[in-house]
Amino acid sequence: QANSPAESSVGAYMHELGLFLKESSMFKEYHDNARDTFQVFRFSVTQKSVEILKMCHGNLTNCSFEQSQSHEFPCTSYVSTSDLICALFWRAITRAHLKLFPDDPHTCMMLACDIRKRIGVSQAYCGNASFPLIMHMSKTAMMRQSITSTAMHIRHHIGLLSAGFVHQVMEFMATPQSMQYLMSMFHPTKSFFSASIINKFPMFDMLNFGFGKPVHVDIPAYLNPGFSIWMPTRSQSQPLYVNLSLNHKVFDIMQADSEFRHFVDI
Repeated sequence: QANSPAESSVGAYMHELGLFLKESSMFKEYHDNARDTFQVFRFSVTQKSVEILKMCHGNLTNCSFEQSQSHEFPCTSYVSTSDLICALFWRAITRAHLKLFPDDPHTCMMLACDIRKRIGVSQAYCGNASFPLIMHMSKTAMMRQSITSTAMHIRHHIGLLSAGFVHQVMEFMATPQSMQYLMSMFHPTKSFFSASIINKFPMFDMLNFGFGKPVHVDIPAYLNPGFSIWMPTRSQSQPLYVNLSLNHKVFDIMQADSEFRHFVDI
């Protein structure tokens, strides 16, 4: 069965982006020269920490966690649990980079978003429909706001993901200027956090290669500082595990970050 125009479009986009990351001379040179300066670290967030986070930074700011409001735009009150956890990690990385690279004023986050419903792609489409949503903020502005405000900033950008917006970004990514943009954003000295959130993916129920269903699933983060992947869990009662690639100096600072460590275990 032939793919729809939307499916062909998003498939071609993800293919081109993947080729860029694989072939970029900057990444090759950096990994050859600095492969010992960073590694993938495992973080965990317990359900108790999630509930405390939602209580402290949701209820006190009239923030809603009602799923029915998740597609409202402009979004004025809703944030998801994932928005809050992303905010925790993004803020901790930003604080570390602010200490290490105080002259760089901006921080960036990339969130992998499923855009099937947003651009008319069938739920049966099995290709990669995770769109990399990119958002920026001033480091000093982030440090002046609360965790919830950062989470609302993330939710606001998710609300921008209309079909028109997605296609505009795809058109931009086809230009030579886009490659320069990505190279500057992914530079190892930049404050950058990327989240691939698949913790609710039904991997334990779906996978069976003839040896039974898996008892454990672990996926390494892309070995470039700031990239993370959230592990699938069997049940909501289990902790959320996040594999995150970090520069060693950034990790050392995050270990002593009181806001981050109040909710996240290492």
